[in-house]
Amino acid sequence: MKISCIAVDDEPLALEKIKAYILRVENFKLLDSFSSAVDTLSFLNENKVDVVFLDVQMEELTGIQMIESMAEKPVVILTTAYDKYSIKGYDLNVTDYLLKPYSFQRFLQAVNKAYDALSIKYKKNPSLITNENNDSGSGFMFVRSEGKLVKVAYKDILFIEGMKDYVRIHTHAKRIMTLQGISNLLDFLPEDLFIRIHKSYIVSIDKIEAIERRTVIINEEHLPIGDRYKKHFMYVIEHHKIIF
Repeated sequence: MKISCIAVDDEPLALEKIKAYILRVENFKLLDSFSSAVDTLSFLNENKVDVVFLDVQMEELTGIQMIESMAEKPVVILTTAYDKYSIKGYDLNVTDYLLKPYSFQRFLQAVNKAYDALSIKYKKNPSLITNENNDSGSGFMFVRSEGKLVKVAYKDILFIEGMKDYVRIHTHAKRIMTLQGISNLLDFLPEDLFIRIHKSYIVSIDKIEAIERRTVIINEEHLPIGDRYKKHFMYVIEHHKIIF
């Protein structure tokens, strides 16, 4: 699914930066960029746009005034050097608020919020999609990573690492980062294939190579077993008749 977007900022350097960031997101299509509020509103009246990256402080109209003038409101992500506009922006149902200067990682967080907002608005793909064959090793899920939906087969997953608001999915071929909590992701995984061993780790049961004291070894990685999860983990190990 291609997401159409435009970038609006009357500062040339700021506009070039956000255009460069947008071009790094595979599923985002940059339709145009503007330094004029009037030109932006004219374009929006004639074209369907999913997401607008909008600077707050513009000469002709402020970003806030532009939002109030839009007949059909797209998903809006505000950008500005001043955080005093954030409350007003959220009053207008702005999806996110980027405070300059912002990193590409912070930009990606805003992109993921835009995806979620569009999913609700158009009832399209959620942030994580699984197939119905969850009880089989042939199952898979899609996770959003770097602006695109990435298919991940359950059989390819070695383990999953929680990192605050992100999780990193480890496979033999690559590592995939996605913006969501580890507990939320666990709800989508088949119980017979995966188990949580620590607040920061979920492992694929059939990828366990060894258990040494209080660690699980997978692909030469030593993963800790947390006290909270040890009892259930050992029960599952016994059920699978793993000898140690």
